[in-house]
Amino acid sequence: MQKIYYGAPGTGKSFKIDKKLNDDSIPDDRIYRTTFHPEYSYSDFVGQLLPTVTKVPGGTSTVTYKFSKGIFTRALEKAYEDTSKEVFLIIEEMSRGDCAAIFGDIFQLLDREKSGINKGYSRYFVSNEVIAKDIIALPNNHIKLPANFSIVGTVNTSDQNVYVMDTAFKRRFEWEYISTKPKKSPVSIKEYMNNVNIELNCKTGTKIVSWINLYGTLNIVISSEKYLDLGEDKQLGQFFIEFDDVTTQDEVKLKIQNKLLHFLWNDVHKISYKKNFRLFTNKAYSFSDLYDMFENNEQIFSDEFFECIELWEKNLL
Repeated sequence: MQKIYYGAPGTGKSFKIDKKLNDDSIPDDRIYRTTFHPEYSYSDFVGQLLPTVTKVPGGTSTVTYKFSKGIFTRALEKAYEDTSKEVFLIIEEMSRGDCAAIFGDIFQLLDREKSGINKGYSRYFVSNEVIAKDIIALPNNHIKLPANFSIVGTVNTSDQNVYVMDTAFKRRFEWEYISTKPKKSPVSIKEYMNNVNIELNCKTGTKIVSWINLYGTLNIVISSEKYLDLGEDKQLGQFFIEFDDVTTQDEVKLKIQNKLLHFLWNDVHKISYKKNFRLFTNKAYSFSDLYDMFENNEQIFSDEFFECIELWEKNLL
């Protein structure tokens, strides 16, 4: 399997992967995890020759070079130990690294056989002596991915501008969209996961808004042409903030203040050019103003946004 789960931040992409691994009873020693970032390289992923100092008789030392295996090579070796057992290589935040450079010649292995006795194996091989030397099942230094070796990744749609994946790379993976729609609690179908009530101050006093209704309203306001017109890339998921360990309203307020407001100000409010709709009240001239106003229990969201919340609660937005 080669699959990428993609969607807005906080939609539960990693949770989806973990659930599959748990449901399939994949042990930890057959799961390999890494996270791509701008400095991540082919050497980190596949491996590299590193100098090793060895003492020799007589008190002198000699320098030799030893291949330090990257996570891909270690996962591949594990897969070939027993091809009847699944091995997963999990790559988080794939779009934050230069996939073409990180995979390098390994990219050729992503084409898999669709049928026949070699179904699931790489269609083409790559010659690599340092990777193959500890894998007895690979003759002539010819590297192929076995059928039991799965590569699963995550991509935040809001991060796609970091490194753009080319079409050739994309089409070698299955893609599954993880929606921003809220997930119901496994305990009660009438309740949602990760949901708390939030106190927001408006012109009529204090309004109690559930997290599900707040982030749902925000997603419509953020993406709709009628409001901020920023598209789906700037939406957020149900688990953008995790409230599982929250017990008091003060803790809820801190999470909103220190995570949600920062995102909304820098990634939403500041980049919107719409003049006919404001997310925040016009008294907030800077993030510092916004932060302090929320701290002092003042109204930070505009009257228009509160109207949107009311419409959302009536399923009219």
